[in-house]
Amino acid sequence: NGEPLNGLERTASEGDVDGLVAMEIDRLKHAKPKPAGWDFLWFLGRSEIYSDLSTDNKRGIQCKTHKNVCILQKDAPFALTPDTRLQWAWCMDELPSDFPEYTLPTHDYMSIAVEFDNGQDLTYYWSHSVPVETCYRCPLPTWNSRETHLVVRSGHDGLGQWIDESRNVYEDCRKAYGEAPKRIVRVWLIANSLLQRKHGKCEYRDIRLTNGDAVLDVSLAAS
Repeated sequence: NGEPLNGLERTASEGDVDGLVAMEIDRLKHAKPKPAGWDFLWFLGRSEIYSDLSTDNKRGIQCKTHKNVCILQKDAPFALTPDTRLQWAWCMDELPSDFPEYTLPTHDYMSIAVEFDNGQDLTYYWSHSVPVETCYRCPLPTWNSRETHLVVRSGHDGLGQWIDESRNVYEDCRKAYGEAPKRIVRVWLIANSLLQRKHGKCEYRDIRLTNGDAVLDVSLAAS
């Protein structure tokens, strides 16, 4: 009962095997804060996969995943109309999968997603080898009823380069569900490397929702 750091320090005073307690003490003392304005999906918990990153005088978010999983969320209330687009820039350095991601044992990926007012989410990702524009339900049993994946990039061409993306969310929803929900409620960043236990690394910036003249800059920290 009490703070983990205090308990670990008491444990270390009684002895430490291979420095494991000391490593965890060091990790807690130097933990990376989550990106400003974003929150963790509550039932997956906290993580240090995502961190703030500034490059070329632009604020971004860095993702480094290895044998772990995290979903980062930010409220983004926005009407979904035929003109609604999700725009972002990403630099995908290393993919966490060596195989197509549409099976349960190989479902490691990094993506950006939009959650809707009906509880569904549509997640855009860069695939190891699944063809671009492929759309499929999540193969994980607990996510199959709520999450749909859409491939926007595939293969290794373009890795390590900044690429601007723009998707018509309304049309993508019609492709995924047959009809479009009414509103977007959140934007997510997802990283999973639990299954193949590989490294994944990417960066995001300039995340925004647009609808005609209306623009919601998701990259900005909450005021």
